[in-house]
Amino acid sequence: MSLDTWQGVEQEFAAGAEPIGLFEALGGKGVFLVRPEDNIPRALLRNSGVCYIHSNLFEVSSPECRDPLELLAYDKANEAYARLASWALEEKTGARVHLYKTNIASDPKGEAEYTTVGSHENYLVKRAGFESRMHILLPYLVLRQVLFGAGGYVRGEYWISPRTIFPKTLCSETSTDYPIVSTRDEPHAEESYFRVHVVYGEGARSEYTTFLKHSLTTYVLLAIQDGHIRDVPEIEDPIDQGQEIAMNLEGDWSVKLADGGQTGVTDYLNAHYLDGVERLFADRQPSDQDRRALRELKLCLDKLDQGLLEDLNTSIEWLIKLGLIERGFHQNFQVEEGLDEKTAKETAVYQYSAVTDPLFDSLVKEHGIKTVISEGDVERAFMEPPVESRGEFRVAAARRLKGSLSSVSWSNIKLRKGYRRLQYDFLELDGWNPEEIEARIREAQDLLEKY
Repeated sequence: MSLDTWQGVEQEFAAGAEPIGLFEALGGKGVFLVRPEDNIPRALLRNSGVCYIHSNLFEVSSPECRDPLELLAYDKANEAYARLASWALEEKTGARVHLYKTNIASDPKGEAEYTTVGSHENYLVKRAGFESRMHILLPYLVLRQVLFGAGGYVRGEYWISPRTIFPKTLCSETSTDYPIVSTRDEPHAEESYFRVHVVYGEGARSEYTTFLKHSLTTYVLLAIQDGHIRDVPEIEDPIDQGQEIAMNLEGDWSVKLADGGQTGVTDYLNAHYLDGVERLFADRQPSDQDRRALRELKLCLDKLDQGLLEDLNTSIEWLIKLGLIERGFHQNFQVEEGLDEKTAKETAVYQYSAVTDPLFDSLVKEHGIKTVISEGDVERAFMEPPVESRGEFRVAAARRLKGSLSSVSWSNIKLRKGYRRLQYDFLELDGWNPEEIEARIREAQDLLEKY
């Protein structure tokens, strides 16, 4: 059995202004396939992802992807859609609006010091093997920042993971509780699946960071589901300790346990998660891509364990920013007249995160920041849904049933027949070959004819 796991990513892009204008400008570029009848700012994209406006944020969600490498291409396609929206608005109005793949932003309402902006990760696991074991995952999500933190400034100080300032609880069905994981039971799939919705995620520009983050998280979830990770020591005050780790840039991280003990963060990850992942690999049939990811993950953990942080300054997002901006600012940037150094560094981090600014791409070329996929992979992900996926059916339905479509959701379409709205469900995740897609289009057409 392979390690393929259906997963997706939603990116909240902070926009300087005009989120609705950005959405409408993007629609003018012919990439929207369906908008709902009530004309709310939400649209099915040509790659079967979704673009929408929520809480004044411009958001793009990938379609369902079957593995972390595929997801990486669609995460980069999300960036490309945001970039196209900015260009389209500038063509239309002459105004340039930047879009930031950031993880912390100033509150536009002025009601708080910061507002939460970030990346939501979604993974579908087997309900029977996972639902009662969520507690095993939580320490991993708190501690993984040493590998996958996006880096940024909080009150003028550089943190490994700025997102650590937001969580107020570990799990909740309500997003306003600011949980690490949303437990709202919405798999958008068959009842046998459970959606692990990580609302605590951080968007990274680094391909290597995103690829390894989704790889290790996938493997940890499967190892828990399959029983290879059965229990882990409880962490004392995980939210507070997460912030303490985020402020420590030296690499000598430790974590206090609820039983009074203490251990190193990398020791905890190795002993309680990597060992289980190794057993998972021995029990299943990992692909060459999976074996590569695990080798790289073990290398990164080994470097962190030895304190060799500089060896990862072209690989891991928070260390890239730490080396180039926080500690190497004067070698890589010039301070604009009138800006103090702290403000200049924060500005550089925002430029780095702006998918509409060339800074990151120039840093990749000049400093050898690691890449994983090709421009062709991203172009294909921008234009088309994943091959033989449920996303291909949504796109086929949007194109062939367009005159009768009221709306398209992840797992259903609503068809318009006079005053009626007929719902056609497609909860299955697998088996979407061309023959199956054709058969399901005919079923939807038959439903229309029946009424």
